[in-house]
Formats: sequence, C-alpha cells, structure tokens
Amino acid sequence: MSKLLKKGFIYLAFMLVALVSINIENASAAEVVDYEEGVTNLNNTLENSAVVGDKLTQPEIGWKRYDDNHSKINYEDGKWVRYTTHAAPSDYKKGSMAAKKNVTAKMEFWFLGSKINIITNREPSYTKDALVKIDGVDHGYLQSFGSSQAQTLAFKKDGLSFGIHKVEVIITNTPSNVVAYNLRIDAIDIDADGSLVDEGFVEESITLDRNALELVEGSQDKLIATILPENASKKIVWSSSDENIATVDQNGNVTAIKEGIVTVTAKVENTNLTASSVVTVKKQNIGSESITLDRNVLELLEGSQGKIIATVTPDTAKVIWTSSDESIATVDQNGNVTAIREGQAIITAKIENTDISATSTVIVKKPDISYSSAILSITLVNGITKEYDVTDTVLNNYLNWFESAQGTSTFKFSKTISPYKKVTEYIVHDKIASFEVREY
Repeated sequence: MSKLLKKGFIYLAFMLVALVSINIENASAAEVVDYEEGVTNLNNTLENSAVVGDKLTQPEIGWKRYDDNHSKINYEDGKWVRYTTHAAPSDYKKGSMAAKKNVTAKMEFWFLGSKINIITNREPSYTKDALVKIDGVDHGYLQSFGSSQAQTLAFKKDGLSFGIHKVEVIITNTPSNVVAYNLRIDAIDIDADGSLVDEGFVEESITLDRNALELVEGSQDKLIATILPENASKKIVWSSSDENIATVDQNGNVTAIKEGIVTVTAKVENTNLTASSVVTVKKQNIGSESITLDRNVLELLEGSQGKIIATVTPDTAKVIWTSSDESIATVDQNGNVTAIREGQAIITAKIENTDISATSTVIVKKPDISYSSAILSITLVNGITKEYDVTDTVLNNYLNWFESAQGTSTFKFSKTISPYKKVTEYIVHDKIASFEVREY
C-alpha cells in the first residue's frame, strides 16, 4: 500500500510540473511583442533630449519603436526593396526598407498616439524631397541627407491630439547623383501607450482638447469633446464637480464663478467612457491690464486668411497667440489666421506672463468651387506644367501667398479628376519657375 501511495504522489507531482510548464508556454506564446520600449534617454538625460539629426539607436523613455518591416507599415509596390547588407548594430534590426533610385515612391501607416519619430539612414546622396504628411497636412521633409550616419532621427512631431493619425512619406523628387537608393527607412517611434494600427481602425473613446483650463472669475471658455468613431451618434453629458466654482453647459462652455479648482467631465451617455479637464479659477486681476478682440467669431474658407485684432492695456503688453487645433486653423504672433481644413478652432490671445486672455471661434468652411473665372497655369522648375480652373477667391489667395511665402511653403489646390471625388495637389513655393493667369 505504501509503495502505491508513493508512486501515486510522484505521478501527481509530475503532472503538476507538466501543467505549470504548459501554462508558461501558452502565456509566452500569447505575449507577442513586436516593438522595443524605451528605458533610457539619449545621453542619459533626465528628460527626452533627442532632436532631428541625432543618432538614436534606441527609443527614449515614453516611446516605443517598431521596425521598418512591420506588417502595418505599407510601402508602394515595386518601388521599395529590403536592404540587409549591413546587420545590427549598423542598422536597426538587420536592415531597412530602401526606396529605389530614379523613382518617386510612397510609404504610409496609421498609428494610435500623439507623437512620432521617423528613423532613417543618412547619406549625402539621398533625396531632400521626402515630404511627410500627417492626416493629409504637410509637416515638412525628412532630414535624411547629409554626412553618413545610421539610425538618424530624421523627423519628429509631438503635440498631436491622442487618437488615430495617418502618416505618409512621399518622395516627390529624386536627385541625379543617387548611387543605389533615394532613401532608407529604418524604424518608427510612437507613444509608449500607443500602437501601429490597421487602416480604418477606430477605438471607441472620448477626448477633450485640453486637460487643464485656467480662467479668471466671471470669464468663460469652451472645451471641445471628440468621440471616436466620428460617425457615432452619441450624446455627451457634461458635469462640474463643484458648480459653486465653475459651471458647464451641455455644449462644453465653462463659466468661472469664484476662485478654486474643479473637474469638468464629459461622458458618453449610457457608457463608461469619460474624459475630464481640471479647471482652475483665479481671482480677477484688479490691475490695469486687459485684452479684447475685435471679433468673437471669424468665418474663413479653406486656404484663405483673416486677421484678428487684439486691443491690450497697456499697449506695450506682449500678446501670445495660440490655436486649439492647428490642423483646422493656425495663427501667427500678429493675429493672422490661416484656414487649413473644414472645422472649428478656438484662437486665444493671452497677455504674456498673465492669466488674462480673450478668445475667438474660427469656423473654416469648404470653398464653393462651382464657379470659376480663370485658368492658373504654373510651370515648375522640373519643366512640368500644372493647370487649375480657379475662382477669384482662390486666385487672390494664391497671389497673396506667392508674394509672401518662401522656401518649402505650400499652396493647396483642389480639383475633380474621374473617378475620384476630389484630388488635392500641393505646390511648393521654391519649386515654381513661373505662372500664367488666363481670365475668362
């Protein structure tokens, strides 16, 4: 009997070990990690310190890195080739995706997050015309040309609203001295809590345009909530944690009542989805400083400009201008507002080093292109001619832009080409050789 018990105990122990081993193997198989997460900063600094041009062999703290051959990064067929002549650490993860010489090429991907780095190899013969677009808006060119250097931070953009963004890299011109490739993409860095996603991916969520808001007693400002997916027909319920300090209406308008701190919350009705902003109300400045704007609302067409005039007391006070959404409208430090795309943005003018501010709502609408009055013929430095059937408004905006812009500044034209609903083309200022206006 004792021998049977002993054998039974040994068999039971063996089975327990086998089950634990199977569970560990299953857990390991489930935890597929296709990225590298940052654990140090460049040069071991306390904060992120990498800037465009640095050699960045690893992502910094708060970032994660995806290799260039990740399945969710899409390269234009026939124009890219896998380059693996050099192995790590010369290149990131044993190679890079190289754009062939003498061809224009494109790559694109979608990510969930608010910031992005693009890591490339750098060579003196690589193209200077690799344009980066985020959500259809030009954000400059990859700095992937110059003295030879692997794993170069060639593009950096942060401060985007946390959400789904489309990134495109478009090679628009190829240099004549290319030896083998126009460009070599090495890696993509994004937020540590973000991820690469498939085209069309939508995560159900609600976000506010600002996590914190400062007001003085008696003033008002607006919080803008964004629900994903965008076509979701869901109601937002707004609330304040203390209406004695600040109230909020069901359109997100916050009114400061008295000094204190409250939390304003936007909740998607019948869900647990919420977003909040901390509102700090300060006592009204009894001093002589003040600021007012000449208009509370400004309506513009896409691509056009307008000006908001601030009146400050004293008149020597410096005004700082900001836009709540630069993908819709931008503002320079003279109050000149440029309409980018359809939507609404809040333009804020604030007296420097104070809490005194004033706001104006900019409403950007699509232009009515149903009536044209001129043919604008633009000849580029490469000999290509572009023609656009334009309205007086578009023509005047173009002429104003041409006179004031320089360098890589772009002007956007929209036209209809079958079978597409709309085609948008961007003309770079320093690529224009000449143009002709034919009115009719």
